[in-house]
Amino acid sequence: MSTYDKAHDLANALKHSTEYREFMTVKQAIDTDEQAKKMIKEFIAKQMELEFEIMSGKPEDKNKTAQLHKMYEVLALNTKARDFLQAYMRFQRMMGDVYKIIGDATAEGLDFIEKR
Repeated sequence: MSTYDKAHDLANALKHSTEYREFMTVKQAIDTDEQAKKMIKEFIAKQMELEFEIMSGKPEDKNKTAQLHKMYEVLALNTKARDFLQAYMRFQRMMGDVYKIIGDATAEGLDFIEKR
């Protein structure tokens, strides 16, 4: 079986995973609630902004972190939004694990970049 066949098998497994199916179900529910959808997009954008700052070496901005927590508390009051965020986070965690597994399997060949 070729690498491409395995990639297609992985894509199929991901598409049929519980995490993805649950995510798609709650996504459909949130698509009908424009206000919740807007709040979720803002929350995820702020979350990513904070994560990128931290990854780039900037110290954690306590005010931004507190603002993010408050945004989540407000979102959690909306059942659709809360369910969406929880499913989104589970799906993202699974995808992160898959990327790590693949990265770890191929890291040996890329170590020449770091060697001096």
